[in-house]
Amino acid sequence: MLRPAGAIGTIAIPSTQRLEIPWSRSTIARLQPQMSLADPALDEYRGQQIAVTMNPERADKLFAGSGHTLAELAAIDQAGRPLPRFALPARVKATIAVSRAEIQSQNVAGIVPGADPARRGEAVVLSAHLDHVGVGEPVAGDRIYNGAMDNATGVATILEVAERLHESGLRPARSLIFVAVTAEEQGELGSRYFVQHPPAGTRIVANVNTDMFLPLFPLKTLMVLGLDESDLAGDIRAVASGLRLSIQADPEPERNRFTRSDQYSFVRAGVPALAMKVGYDANTPEAAIAQRWTAERYHAPSDDLNQPVDLKAALDFVNVIHQLAVRIANRATRPSWNDTSFFKRFGR
Repeated sequence: MLRPAGAIGTIAIPSTQRLEIPWSRSTIARLQPQMSLADPALDEYRGQQIAVTMNPERADKLFAGSGHTLAELAAIDQAGRPLPRFALPARVKATIAVSRAEIQSQNVAGIVPGADPARRGEAVVLSAHLDHVGVGEPVAGDRIYNGAMDNATGVATILEVAERLHESGLRPARSLIFVAVTAEEQGELGSRYFVQHPPAGTRIVANVNTDMFLPLFPLKTLMVLGLDESDLAGDIRAVASGLRLSIQADPEPERNRFTRSDQYSFVRAGVPALAMKVGYDANTPEAAIAQRWTAERYHAPSDDLNQPVDLKAALDFVNVIHQLAVRIANRATRPSWNDTSFFKRFGR
């Protein structure tokens, strides 16, 4: 969208109302290597010369002489009113040194072929990303960013579902593909590549992605990202009802979580998708626990095994993913977008 408008770079200012982690910790990632896909057709950043994320406390430098301030624009945005358009007198002059290298990072996939010859070529993909931040700047002397919740939990979930299917010998009508994708933290690169290069002879018809589902307290409510976008809503509602779980759409849509993990690679390719987490209602102890976890452990070395985990909630979540995957794979019809969905434009 920006390239045809003539943009050669971006300056992003995080919202002060929606800052998920402290600015001081988010800046640690600035020295981490960045990645893009080697295939030029999949490189969304070609031609980009500069990309800056700016501390909101310093951002009024950009608006000097414009007659506007960041606080004013944030208030307009919070009120849901249209933002004004105006020129910025400020100019940026920068010299950037870049070292480039090529690396390989694998997706890891396995497939359970469908039992129905008429539907075997259609695949339901269960995905979870296998990467995290790695080794980075130290926090309290610790440089290892473990990624226990983000996203060892997701990988463990799809491995558990795959093992259950193997042990049961059950083969649903459609094929099930289990894929642990790489480089989610670099912009969902592994899933973007996988969507464009699925296993030979398969057409992906649905995706269920698991990323940082946070089993921090009992699973009573299932938070479903993408609930209102496709007829997969009927499948997850049926599964949840059978497990006596309530369902909620994203209670914090302003965080844009549906477009911030690997399910969005599938969505952009026209594939209906769902992503789920352990849910909570606003202004409850559970909401406070989730918010505290995000502030203290998200993309921090403390996302390790030395943190409270509700193991029963994790097991209950695996049951959801298992039953949902089998149900979608056995559907008589392919999943489809709702006519009211913004994402229907990507449909095929």
